[in-house]
Amino acid sequence: MKFVVEALGLTTGGGKTGLLRLLPALAAHREHDFVFLLPDLPEFNAAASPNVELILRRKPQNLAARHWFLHHTVPRICARKRSDALLAYGNFAPRRSPVPVVLLVQNAHFVYREAVAEGKMTLREKLIVAYGRAHLRRLPSHVQVIVQTEAIRAKMLSEYHLDDARVRVIPECDGLPPQLSGTLPASYGGVAPFTFLCLAVYYPHKNLEVLIEAMKKLRRYCARPAVCCITIHPDQHPGARDLLRTIARENLHKIILNVGPVPDSKLDWAYRSAHALIQPTLLETFGRTYIEAMHYGLPILTSDRDFARCVCQDAAIYFDPLNPESVARTCARIMEDESLRLRLVRNGQRLVSQLPSWEDIASRYVDLLENAAAKKLPHFSPLLHGAVTG
Repeated sequence: MKFVVEALGLTTGGGKTGLLRLLPALAAHREHDFVFLLPDLPEFNAAASPNVELILRRKPQNLAARHWFLHHTVPRICARKRSDALLAYGNFAPRRSPVPVVLLVQNAHFVYREAVAEGKMTLREKLIVAYGRAHLRRLPSHVQVIVQTEAIRAKMLSEYHLDDARVRVIPECDGLPPQLSGTLPASYGGVAPFTFLCLAVYYPHKNLEVLIEAMKKLRRYCARPAVCCITIHPDQHPGARDLLRTIARENLHKIILNVGPVPDSKLDWAYRSAHALIQPTLLETFGRTYIEAMHYGLPILTSDRDFARCVCQDAAIYFDPLNPESVARTCARIMEDESLRLRLVRNGQRLVSQLPSWEDIASRYVDLLENAAAKKLPHFSPLLHGAVTG
């Protein structure tokens, strides 16, 4: 069989990271051929394989162009390539597809309504969220939906009233480069200051602003020096520039250290330089950094929300992400209680050992694509193929 994988919109963040791990695992299924429709970025050239055709394009720059690409260009590519099914890996599926579609939904805003995060969005971001929610409300019946946790599945079923059988869960794994997959957990030691790592691209829902007030209040609860490392770039979002200006204006560099975006080659350094992972995020569909922190033996502090508890379970301690006092008290607790840290680490290592590998994950996608392809659509015919091959 032949499958088209459309992921042109995944140019940054966790979606791109996961995609870079999934593609070679899909290509390892030599019994099938794949057409990967990807952003024109150097790292995606590595996806080449004898059973893979790469189509690299620039991501459409405006919403109208993205709409046209999704609903006109992608179906034509599926027909021209004589594909049997389409894996839409980036939240959106064509309204009229010549082949069955498996759709991965990984934009948490489509299933959660978080007023604080939405209030910080740009107009463009708000339009994308409105478009995405409308898209899911009118999802064609031939589309099979994939989500990454049971918490998101419950939200999808409740929000969009989809048939239970149409929404499947395929969990993800870490986004670490393969050469780091066997890295041993980081050790602790009495290094000062205690270092919290918040590994995230700036998005409003990441709620990084709460870290400023929390780190200032932390001195009331713990005498040990502490620093929180963030990993943003001012060009990521207007909010990123505002956050960095606040840090500079209040001279907070000693407690909030921005090390900038961390490339794959530096992930090992980033995790090994920290004593704990902190994520004050307001919404997620999975949260890959949780799994990576468990892999490196870091205790986790994160938001008391269903998505976080679904992934982290007993490998994290939880705080109210909208309350700096709650965040600060939780930071102090993890700094002062070594037995708690070690217990969280052991629990995290247990959870990591239970996760599927990327090979397992790719096999689940292939199974769904095979099953979808077996259910040909009524309008899928050689006549349609011939009409668009020229």
